[in-house]
Amino acid sequence: MDSKGRKQRHRIMTIAGAINFVGNMPDIDRSLHAMALGKGKSRLHRDAGQVLGICDDAEMAVDGPVVALFHGRLDHAAELDLPRVGRSAAQVLLDAYRRWDLDFPLRLVGDFAGAIWDGRARRLLLIRDALGMIPLYFWRNGAEVLFATEPQGLLAQPRVERTIDERWIARWLALLPHSDAGTLHRGMERVLPGHLALFDDEGPRQLRYWRPEELSPIRLARDEDYAEAIRMRLDEAIRCRIAGAEVVGSHLSAGLDSSSVTACTARQLNERGLRLTAYTAVPVAGFDGSAYRDRIWDEGPLAARVAEAYPNIDHVLVPNDGSALFDVLDRVGETSSMPVVNTTNQVWSDAIGQAAKRRGVTVMLSGGKGNMTISYDGFGFLTRLAHDGRWVTLARHLLAHHRTGTSWASLGNRVIAPLLPAPLRRFLRRLFGRPELELHAYSALRADFAERAGILDEAKSMAGNVGNTALGRRDVRLAVLGRADSAMVWRSQKRRFGFTLCDPTFDRRLVELCLAIPAEQFLLHGESRSLVRRAMHGILPDAVRLERRKGLQAADWSRQMTAARSEIIAEVERLERSPLASACLDLPRLRHLVENWPDGGWHSAKTMQSYQLALARGLATGRFLRRFEGGNE
Repeated sequence: MDSKGRKQRHRIMTIAGAINFVGNMPDIDRSLHAMALGKGKSRLHRDAGQVLGICDDAEMAVDGPVVALFHGRLDHAAELDLPRVGRSAAQVLLDAYRRWDLDFPLRLVGDFAGAIWDGRARRLLLIRDALGMIPLYFWRNGAEVLFATEPQGLLAQPRVERTIDERWIARWLALLPHSDAGTLHRGMERVLPGHLALFDDEGPRQLRYWRPEELSPIRLARDEDYAEAIRMRLDEAIRCRIAGAEVVGSHLSAGLDSSSVTACTARQLNERGLRLTAYTAVPVAGFDGSAYRDRIWDEGPLAARVAEAYPNIDHVLVPNDGSALFDVLDRVGETSSMPVVNTTNQVWSDAIGQAAKRRGVTVMLSGGKGNMTISYDGFGFLTRLAHDGRWVTLARHLLAHHRTGTSWASLGNRVIAPLLPAPLRRFLRRLFGRPELELHAYSALRADFAERAGILDEAKSMAGNVGNTALGRRDVRLAVLGRADSAMVWRSQKRRFGFTLCDPTFDRRLVELCLAIPAEQFLLHGESRSLVRRAMHGILPDAVRLERRKGLQAADWSRQMTAARSEIIAEVERLERSPLASACLDLPRLRHLVENWPDGGWHSAKTMQSYQLALARGLATGRFLRRFEGGNE
């Protein structure tokens, strides 16, 4: 983009529109007002039976009968040999459509959503980027179509019914992947990541344009070349996201992903004479997490090692003692239009957001998807070796991992077990002391509700682990990356704190590179996460780069729950009066958990499953549903 575009990369954007309406047209200004993040005036384009609109800093381009709306950030338009100076991203979108017709989305790189109305062909196209970083929803009734950035933009229209989709809720509570276009709201659909939704005379359909499973593998001359490629692509992903920003923040844990993002960002900002504020969530003072064996329960010290390595990093420790649990859940639910999954992480996440807001951060970076990209451990590749019968290669890798400390039981559990029929898989995992999670262990979903929704058998088979699914057995990375649509969660951060939350480890170019690199590179010589450890040599302190333990977020989560116990009791009573919550949640079990509150042992697996997972997630979902129904007492 040109220099003007670079200065405006982190603007706030909202789009909406309606097509094929006869008679009274929907009030699109009403939708835009319901979603607006700023105070910018709306702009509308009208045609016979159509109206398209933008507000905040979204872009519109009009070229005769063709209109393009753009929302997000455009990094690159491959093979588009057109002058870029003074051209908006919406104009680039329109030019790409004119040149490549329905194939144009694959040529665009960035985090974006957009719409094109072609008045000559009488067709509407809605697109989302390959990984779905920007949301876009639609509702249709026959040939009539409404679309909007957020669900609230559609719900603002009287003709869109406010009804919960019970099957979606069942899948949500069971942690099942959401692979279709359905949403929490019955009758409302989302444009799928990496898809183009097309509405024309042939009827509505979504066309998949991004097919990462078809990527050709790459072969480089040396092992070091793969590490260099990862490092360069991560730098590129970061550079696109911080371009033009002067107040940048990052989430910094003790893990490889956020540490890599933070260190590489600090290096780039230092070249511009700018500082980076890195935020680390830590337990409250005096908390003793030594019961969590082999886990990093206080990530502050290791995070500090990264900050100390770069003089332009301001390191901020954020204790896990922010706002009351239910206050945070309500704010997240209201701004994301969906329930919360990782409930006990919301207090520290909210506290970091508030701290960054006070400092005026405009871009916040994270490394949340790194486990499936730069720091992938490669175990899914070993499962594919077993599936394909490549026993000699598999044996070589298994021996290398065993020599570096991985037990045979762990290797069998992670590599071979996912290929077995579900009954045999569950039996062997129990036999070797690694039983699978039962649905009731991590979810408050009522079994009869799950059965009526037609998802009970699927949930039991998955056992909370997408690696057990057919897609996970083929490539667990794609299964995990596509498990949930988090675009509204990221937008919620913008609405609450004013910054754009970005994840460079979820950059399309970086994802494609990681998928194309030979999987052996991720577990070279039996070393877990080998590729990122090599790529970050000289960039991360060895104490962080070579750390084998996993971090533990919100180790003191029981404090939040105990502090909110009286409110939890009251909330269970409210849920018992909610028809929908009563239908989908096992409320007798939740009441039993509350009435038999533990005196200690919060670190035990059984207690964490019952209270941190089933109770906390059940309460968050039930409270959201109750408030959606109008029960705000």
